Amino acid sequence: MKFHWTSVAWSVVYFLLLLSLITPLTVITALFLLVPGVVLYSTLSKTSFIVHIVPVLVLLFLVFNSVLSNSLFILIPLYFLVPSVVMGHLYKKRASALRTVLFGAGTILLEFILLLLISTLFFDFNLVQTIEDVINSTASPFRDMAGSGLAPGLAWTEEMTRQLSSLTVRMIPFTMTVTSLAIAIVTHAVTRPTLSSMGQITPKMKPLRDWRLPRSLVWYYIIGLIVQMFAGEAARQGFLGTVLLNLMPLLQFGFIIQTAGFFFFLAYQRKWNLAIPILLTIAIVFVRPLWLIGVFDIAFPLRDMITRSRR
Repeated sequence: MKFHWTSVAWSVVYFLLLLSLITPLTVITALFLLVPGVVLYSTLSKTSFIVHIVPVLVLLFLVFNSVLSNSLFILIPLYFLVPSVVMGHLYKKRASALRTVLFGAGTILLEFILLLLISTLFFDFNLVQTIEDVINSTASPFRDMAGSGLAPGLAWTEEMTRQLSSLTVRMIPFTMTVTSLAIAIVTHAVTRPTLSSMGQITPKMKPLRDWRLPRSLVWYYIIGLIVQMFAGEAARQGFLGTVLLNLMPLLQFGFIIQTAGFFFFLAYQRKWNLAIPILLTIAIVFVRPLWLIGVFDIAFPLRDMITRSRR
């Protein structure tokens, strides 16, 4: 790193971001928690990195111990430190952007699973009960309103709470996967230009218009649809139901990305204003069938036909 004070500044930013974990801001800042660690690891030697990180962790330990009276909270910053080191190491090696993002997301996902396993086995953590308690406390005002006659049409029952809790628990794999990818992608989006501004060359992610997902995903989706149609109750309950409940939204999420890529490809070929593919991508959220364009883009040579029509 060119200036010593730059690394100190990033250490301060890292401390403030980690400190936000005990505030409501963590909903937003959690997406950026890896950035300072990745920048520091990518631009410093291992010894210098440790010298910068240890004071941050010590200060956090003291703050958590005094404010929360719980020094174990320091495990959360350590949790985010691991994927920071993984992604920083890959940036140092100048690995491809896709490889860096996937390894970062994979590390976060693996930590999610390990944390859940350890909490359940050694600390008697009951995830189902915790989720049900959160949903109960959230739904309580609605039940009170319905019971008081203020909102007679709003009838929230205990059975609805149990059903929502069960659905939330069963979709944890989907939630963890998407969250891991989101954190890794945001980290790359912020870190790559930051490192480039510091003089460290890092590979770019291919433009969205050039993204092409494997054609096999279409077959997985078709198989999932067939199973849902003909497997009956087994496709909604048990292990198979849980697999489908997580697999189908993940595939649809991939098709949404593919659809956005197609819009940007079309805009690039037709020389449209950049606002047009952006607005079309936003429209996917409100016009759900639009993501089927991504399915056709993967299954058929739509882009080749567009390219040929330009000649």
